[in-house]
Amino acid sequence: MKKVLLIAICFSLVITGLLSCRKDACIQTLEDQFLYVLTNDTDSNAVLTYSRNGIDGSLTYLSKTSTGGKGTGLPLSSQRPISISNDRKWILAVNAASNTISAFKINNEGLQLISTISSNGNKPVSITCFNNLVYVLNANDNGKIAGYNLSNSGFLTPIEKAVATLDTTATNPAQISFLPDGKMLAITLKSTNKIIAFKLNDDGSLGEKFSINSNSPRPYGFAVGQQGNIYVSEAGQGAMSAYNITTTGITSIGGPFLTNQVAACWAATTPNGKYVYILNAASNTVTGYNINSLSSFSIMHPSGITAMTGIKPIDIAISDDSMFAYVLNYDDQSIRLFKINSMGGLEKTEDRFNIPSGTSGIAVK
Repeated sequence: MKKVLLIAICFSLVITGLLSCRKDACIQTLEDQFLYVLTNDTDSNAVLTYSRNGIDGSLTYLSKTSTGGKGTGLPLSSQRPISISNDRKWILAVNAASNTISAFKINNEGLQLISTISSNGNKPVSITCFNNLVYVLNANDNGKIAGYNLSNSGFLTPIEKAVATLDTTATNPAQISFLPDGKMLAITLKSTNKIIAFKLNDDGSLGEKFSINSNSPRPYGFAVGQQGNIYVSEAGQGAMSAYNITTTGITSIGGPFLTNQVAACWAATTPNGKYVYILNAASNTVTGYNINSLSSFSIMHPSGITAMTGIKPIDIAISDDSMFAYVLNYDDQSIRLFKINSMGGLEKTEDRFNIPSGTSGIAVK
């Protein structure tokens, strides 16, 4: 009888311990979710850190960390001026008025600025990171990109043969991003209506360049999808087009699909590969599309209005679990939180106001 009782007690303690460990793991997971906003401040650019509730997506302000550079105080007319490394350890941000970029280490208390270095160009507006590779897009001087190695301790070092001017005329570039395998870079050029891509060499330097005319005018921000697909907002016509990028070139695989709204400028896709969302800056709306297959898409609502945003939306980010979308609104200085339902619809759950004037750029971890 005593033996049975001891076994029962031991079993109970083991189960309690397992539950406790699972609970602690759950708590850690919830605490390890953040949202970051780039203030783009003219005196001292900074990154604001918010913790995100893993259940309802709500935000709690944590801290403000200086970038060591200066912003413009005005919309950057770009996408991804702040980005998260694919291993979720680093934040990279641009300082558009001081021609520098900054690297931050992520921790549960906020961010730690590690290094700030020249962007090797004029007016950096978009930045991307894959493993230890970082590339920045400079908007002025016909557009210029530059590559860096990011050390394990967070320091940036320029890569030889990783600098390129994008054209011989003004390109007005909007975004640079790695494709998921890290072998290709994609860039949108608003003024020349082109999408270009660079193949990367093993050392991170630039290899072969590819180019394609966009399906409709003014290709702006884009979302990186699966198997080499990118989904581009095309502001001139108010549309979304899909392209596929491989190490042999760029092809159009769909579009333009009209948003039936005005000024389609920013794009995001859910990590689960089901939906694409386009922000329409002049309509204060989001247009959603279903990704039916790698080359088949359908608009969620004929009007093009999946949801209303705040006033003048300028960037969008989606959580890794594909459950929440966060829209940064410039004119009313707010972040609008949406829950993504099972059909891809966006259900507004919260507005957070008092975001600093001039803010450009949002990222979610």
